[in-house]
Amino acid sequence: MLFSLTMYSTDHPSLQDRAHGRWEVEDLLLAAARIKKNASVPLSRFRVGAAVLTRSGKIYEGCNTECLIPLLGVCAERNAINHALIHGEKGFLAVAVVSDLNAPLLPCGTCLQYMQEFARLDGRDILIIAQGRSGDRIVTSVDELFKGGFPPDTSVREIQESFSWSVEE
Repeated sequence: MLFSLTMYSTDHPSLQDRAHGRWEVEDLLLAAARIKKNASVPLSRFRVGAAVLTRSGKIYEGCNTECLIPLLGVCAERNAINHALIHGEKGFLAVAVVSDLNAPLLPCGTCLQYMQEFARLDGRDILIIAQGRSGDRIVTSVDELFKGGFPPDTSVREIQESFSWSVEE
């Protein structure tokens, strides 16, 4: 049996920072669950839905997509964030993730790196709520799950320079 891990109480700042008052975790989870049915997963048939709560109080959904070339697929979490970005949103408070698994599914490393970059731009952590079909939940955050990634003071130039190399003759 999986236990629910709560790393934040209900008075965590992210839970009360919605533009129009408090928001409900259930609203975010329901949005993620509703959009999961739209996943395009012809290969794995493994559906994932995600919903992101923005600083303005809006919720944007995303589902996972697959392609015959596996590297071209996109996770639900990144699709939800990209959905928000298309609508001009850049500050994210929380992300909910639901899947077809019985146990809660946490975001992969690529999604965590993606979320961490937006969290750092906004100067805040992002809450993550994962729920399985069993109803078990894990409530954590990007900073708790992702201790790696680029250091906060890394510049784009440093990253670009790290990709340049030369062959010594």
